[in-house]
Amino acid sequence: MLQHPRSLLWWVAPLYKELIPASEKIRNLTPPETIEKKFENQNIIRYIKLYNGSEIYFHSADREDSLRGMGLDGLVVDEAAQLKETRWHGELEPSLTDKNGWAIFIGTPKGTNWFSKLYIRGQDRTQNLYESWRFSSYDNAKENGGFIDKQNFDIIANDMPELLRRQEIYGEFLRGEGVVFRNVQRQIKEEIKPYDGNEPVYVGADFGKTTDYTVLCALRANGELVGFDRFSQIDWVFQAKRTVNFAKTYGNARLLIDSTGLGDPIFDFIKRDYQLVEGYKINVTSKKALIENLSLMFDNREIWISNNPVLVNELEIFGYEITSSGNIQYGAPEGYHDDCVVALALAAWQLKYGFKPLTVHPIVMFGKIGVTNEI
Repeated sequence: MLQHPRSLLWWVAPLYKELIPASEKIRNLTPPETIEKKFENQNIIRYIKLYNGSEIYFHSADREDSLRGMGLDGLVVDEAAQLKETRWHGELEPSLTDKNGWAIFIGTPKGTNWFSKLYIRGQDRTQNLYESWRFSSYDNAKENGGFIDKQNFDIIANDMPELLRRQEIYGEFLRGEGVVFRNVQRQIKEEIKPYDGNEPVYVGADFGKTTDYTVLCALRANGELVGFDRFSQIDWVFQAKRTVNFAKTYGNARLLIDSTGLGDPIFDFIKRDYQLVEGYKINVTSKKALIENLSLMFDNREIWISNNPVLVNELEIFGYEITSSGNIQYGAPEGYHDDCVVALALAAWQLKYGFKPLTVHPIVMFGKIGVTNEI
């Protein structure tokens, strides 16, 4: 900016809330003696003007068709994987043509999309107009010349299942579909001691009525699967009674049930007669947390299961899919069941967190991808 007077530059973020910390960081890093004017107000565009006549505007992409401009010398797109490809080609890219401007794309990978294609293009030596690079979060550790203690990254990474760790910490583009539970066979115990009547047990229940099964899983405190039941085509009143009897068999165990859909009236019925029960509403976000906790517990040797063919098969075929927006969705392949997986995950959630409600903990630093494009 200082070497190129009277430049017009944009910094673009998908959401306004992502724009705020970025603009503050850039303003703080800009030498004060070079700044002529700056504005920061909800009613005024975030803006910096330098004494050499260069101007920097900060824009969010919250509203469609809001990123059109003319004569840009350069722009930075932050968290580019979250921005729709049409916003780049339809609005931002044309604004660079007048001055043969440059563009830099940075962000965390979100599956394979237009951002990943730009990255691949930058790795191709024949593509002279593109250059790309990839950094792990660990590249910003103090041991590597960065600013953050390595142990902070270790704490975050160790609390993530492999898939999330690869994407968010190491900055990898995840492709297609894959298996979620990679250590199932390792965590099988041929002999698990029966429940002895004097130990805490945690039960997870996933309900089905017609095509799906109702599955009950009981885990003791050391993570061993000490109890398992699976049945179908039973009226929900009898399902509720059978579930309560199952929990009482294991010393009035704490019971966490899928209270979504069919589980809602069953939960109400159980709650009247059995107080040690809580419901878990399953949606895209809460299922992600549930499954990733179970996956991490398998990775960390915190879950031990019996050699149950139905349970083992469900775990081994349970997969993930990277959506077009780069999000991870979990589920069984089409035509298969995931009732055992969900019931085990509910029991494991209790074992790990008790009856605490789902909370989302922000991750403070991610693996970053950078792409430059000179038009």
